[in-house]
Amino acid sequence: MKKLLAVLFFGFYLMTVDAQIMRQQEGGGVFKGDSTTFKNEVQIKLSGETKYTDYKIISIKNDTTVVDTTLTIAKDYKFNYIRKDNFELLAFHNLGQTFNKLAYNFTDNSLFPTIGANAKQYNYYKIEDVFYYDVPTPTSEFMYKTGMEQGQILDGYLTLNTSRQFNIYIAYKGLRSLGKYRNSLASHGNFRTSFNYHSKNNNYLLRGHFMSFDLLNNENGGLTPESVGYFEANDPNYIDRTRLEVNFTDAENLFEGKRYFMDQQLTLFSKNNKLEAHNTLISNQLKSYNSTLKQIETLKKDTLSYLIKSKIITAPKKPVATKKLPQKEKEVVVKTDSIKEIPIIKIDSLTKEVPLKKIDSIKLDSIRTIKIMKIDSLLIVASKFKVDSSDLVVINKNSDYGVKIGHTFMYETQHYRFKQAAVNPFFGEAYDKNIADHTSYQKMNNEVYMQFNAPLLGALRAKANYFNYNYQYSSILYLDDQTIPEKLKGNTIAVGADWKTNFGKFSLNADASTILSGDLTGNSIKAFVMFKKDSVYSFKGFAEITSKTADFNKLLYQSDYKKYNWQNNFKNEQIKNVGVEFSFKNWASINASYNLIDNYTYFDENSLPAQAAETLNYLKVTLSNSITFRKFTIDNTVMYQDVSTGESFFKVPEIVTRNTLYYSNYLFKGKPLYLQTGVTVKYFTEFNASAYNPLLSEFVLQNTQKIGNFPMLDFFANAQIRRTRLYLKVENFGASFTGRKYYSAPTYPYRDLTVRFGLVWNWFI
Repeated sequence: MKKLLAVLFFGFYLMTVDAQIMRQQEGGGVFKGDSTTFKNEVQIKLSGETKYTDYKIISIKNDTTVVDTTLTIAKDYKFNYIRKDNFELLAFHNLGQTFNKLAYNFTDNSLFPTIGANAKQYNYYKIEDVFYYDVPTPTSEFMYKTGMEQGQILDGYLTLNTSRQFNIYIAYKGLRSLGKYRNSLASHGNFRTSFNYHSKNNNYLLRGHFMSFDLLNNENGGLTPESVGYFEANDPNYIDRTRLEVNFTDAENLFEGKRYFMDQQLTLFSKNNKLEAHNTLISNQLKSYNSTLKQIETLKKDTLSYLIKSKIITAPKKPVATKKLPQKEKEVVVKTDSIKEIPIIKIDSLTKEVPLKKIDSIKLDSIRTIKIMKIDSLLIVASKFKVDSSDLVVINKNSDYGVKIGHTFMYETQHYRFKQAAVNPFFGEAYDKNIADHTSYQKMNNEVYMQFNAPLLGALRAKANYFNYNYQYSSILYLDDQTIPEKLKGNTIAVGADWKTNFGKFSLNADASTILSGDLTGNSIKAFVMFKKDSVYSFKGFAEITSKTADFNKLLYQSDYKKYNWQNNFKNEQIKNVGVEFSFKNWASINASYNLIDNYTYFDENSLPAQAAETLNYLKVTLSNSITFRKFTIDNTVMYQDVSTGESFFKVPEIVTRNTLYYSNYLFKGKPLYLQTGVTVKYFTEFNASAYNPLLSEFVLQNTQKIGNFPMLDFFANAQIRRTRLYLKVENFGASFTGRKYYSAPTYPYRDLTVRFGLVWNWFI
């Protein structure tokens, strides 16, 4: 199946290399991206070059970023198995294995419980992890990285617009890595595809995705006590880690499933009188300027003097910055995309020094395009428009009047399996000789909403959810003192509202939801306020109060191992948190959160679910800063954590730090290669880290072994050649002199010295 998907993927890509990229031309017609011959061929002229800002990535919350091909230290931190910064995580030895947690995040909670098996969730893409695209030409990205012993990972995607209105996206992430220790193979597949459509007038929006995943891991249960001794003593007979005995060699767990998602929105009514007035005003003024400019060019006079003398514009009262510009005429096109900054700069052949005047953005009607021929930068002046230039820049969407309705649909199936060829005393007694545990979970969510837009009010949305779930096993288990059912099945109806608005540089966002009826209970209130001062600094404050059901595997579980069968009736977890985020000039930032959790659920030292009677008080503060001197930079991140109550069941290190010293520079004549090379050290204080239970695929409480208090030293040399980033890393090169007591979890050693390399390559057609 994986080979077939790979063949289809690359075949689809090759076909699109010669595809015609058709879209509406700025002046009316269409253009194509190449001159490939086809029947009834029409030769069409290109309208202009594309820019990196044209390649947009859109999240489920409509946050828009662009395809980024630069090389930064942040990219190095994300060049890993999950492609996220893993500062708060501690990796296991093999690529594709799980992570132990060095810190926890209790924000943005869902009202609806999950299947559990949280140690298998790191390569699982949630709804918010799937993105939608809008690109002018076919675009792709491929990430390759070597694994641990006969392994590698390949993550690639291809996206293209068939028109300005419709985009399709296809991606596959495949991983296979044998690992250094016995029975630690990881074999993962993750397929995603999405589409994104909007009508020409933007009154109808539709997007959706499909995902299919299978995450397989062989599990060895960690080293035996004898092997732990050999490892820590650095016995030369066991430098080959496959010679070390592990707790079992015949077990595996698998997490697999499929998801179907669709979101659509229809505008019933929309009006913006202010925007229409600006459109008319701007259009008329530009026509007037075109006529005036023709007279100027005919007269061959100095533009600035002529305009001031003719009282077309007023002379600036304050000195303006000037800049030497080449004597070359250019044609400027005012584009209609409201998120772009449109510099209206025309270089007049008679003017060598031009004031750097510009209007940052003109937000015109989405259908309208105005082509400005031969316009001098001096012509576009706010005084001529007789309006405050800030009015042209800040035409807030909140000034719209509108009513929209929408519908979101999601259906997903998940399966978690644990298999073992023979009973192992590591997990206790069993009912059968062969272990074959299977947990399945089907869930469906329908949401309908109505959104109102008005001045000052912003966007106010009322919503209602119908959530249906079926968490089940294949049989009912009858015990002497208890009967354990085969399923938890039911449905709920929830209602809520969310609100978004802007007041100048302030952004406000609030969301409230509650379950009205059904087999689950819960409610949630979330809010944040953000203030951003250009690129100087930003501040965000947030708060959340949530009551939610614990994960299903803590409420009901069945296994062929006798110990792992239970049904619990836990109270809802009560989560309260507040926090702040502050950043200053991309130089320093602070992120602090304070969490209060009642009825916290966890797995105890016997791997059984438990609910805390004590309130958890958890404080987390993270400081980051970066200092550059000439070609050298030191990047620092330090996290402090404190558990004032609840330390008996909630374990985290007090200090976690990551410090990177690196050198950056362009090499060779013409600067064809950009290099970043340096050393990263990561360290955390000693603590009773959670133990890994592969049967549950969960981390459980333990109080017998502490890990930490060892530095993880990595050397890296990264390079960028055009749109390709190359990565070389020597991981844990200090293993030989820091002692062999580095662990990811009790009995699971961290990585020895390992050399790995990889690349990320973007292609734009």
